[in-house]
Amino acid sequence: MEGIIRRIPLAVTALIFLSALIFASFAQAGLFTKKTSIMGTDLEMTVSASEASSADAAFSSVEEEMARIEALMSEWMDGTPVSEVNRSAGIGPVAVPDEVFKIITDAVLISEASGGAFDVTWASMRGLWLFTPGNERLPSKDEVDGRLGLVDYRNIVLDPAKKTVYLKMRGMAIGLGAIAKGYAVDRAMKQIASSGIKDAIVKAGGDMRVQGRGPDGGSWKIGIRDPRDKDRLIATLEVSNVSISTSGDYERSFIKDGVLYHHIMDPKTGYPARGTRSVTILGPDTETTDALSTAVFVLGPEAGMGLIKSLKGVEALIVDSNGRIHSSPGISLGATVAPERP
Repeated sequence: MEGIIRRIPLAVTALIFLSALIFASFAQAGLFTKKTSIMGTDLEMTVSASEASSADAAFSSVEEEMARIEALMSEWMDGTPVSEVNRSAGIGPVAVPDEVFKIITDAVLISEASGGAFDVTWASMRGLWLFTPGNERLPSKDEVDGRLGLVDYRNIVLDPAKKTVYLKMRGMAIGLGAIAKGYAVDRAMKQIASSGIKDAIVKAGGDMRVQGRGPDGGSWKIGIRDPRDKDRLIATLEVSNVSISTSGDYERSFIKDGVLYHHIMDPKTGYPARGTRSVTILGPDTETTDALSTAVFVLGPEAGMGLIKSLKGVEALIVDSNGRIHSSPGISLGATVAPERP
């Protein structure tokens, strides 16, 4: 993690009650917002610009950059470096671009730091669980057990000199979905900055980068929604120059026989992680907060907070399965979360 976490303080002043669905809503002259879909998620960009043409140019550069990253790092698209690594599992190493090698290396570092709670080889379980509405799938225990042995980041062989990646076992696969999207948000913000725009927000799904000043010249104000009631705003954040990522059991899920199954898998069991309802991470870059939100969710409140407290420049708010809130020292709380609905 040393090479990933930048040791800088967070500029955060907020009362955080619950972190779940994060959104920013603006309707003011000089602020321009565009929404689209890319990398399998909803992308929203808000910038402060003097002219609409400047905002449009920034938006176009962001879309191009994120599409470029998807073409490098998607495990779902044929012909990408990552899909080639997966195709060659158990056969031989694959040379990948420097950028891809870096993200895979970072993913392995976070896998190590979290004791495997975040495991980039989670994709070895792909296809067993389906969360598409109307096409949900709950695998049998035998199916899960049959794939579980393929999930182990320690079976990834990285050669820094040759920039090759090798998966030791046939059937293994890596998936960068819980880290590459955060990296793409960081790259998107750099594209915006290179266009001369200093004040902006980029949000892709549960990952957000907030840069510069808000419309009133102070911090950006970000609303926080209750994951059990999307129409209820529970709190606001006042933030600047910080990344925020949220993972929750409400994102992709289904209920069967009274049990909630969600997409955040515990790599050690092959089943959805239990004990946590929502995790929000604040940190210096979105690549880091993206991966850590998954790792902490799987670790659970006690172990997850232990990991966060070992990292400088990172803060967390964890809502456990009973609705209790656990926060790191840099976040102050003023209320409790809404109770679970029957």
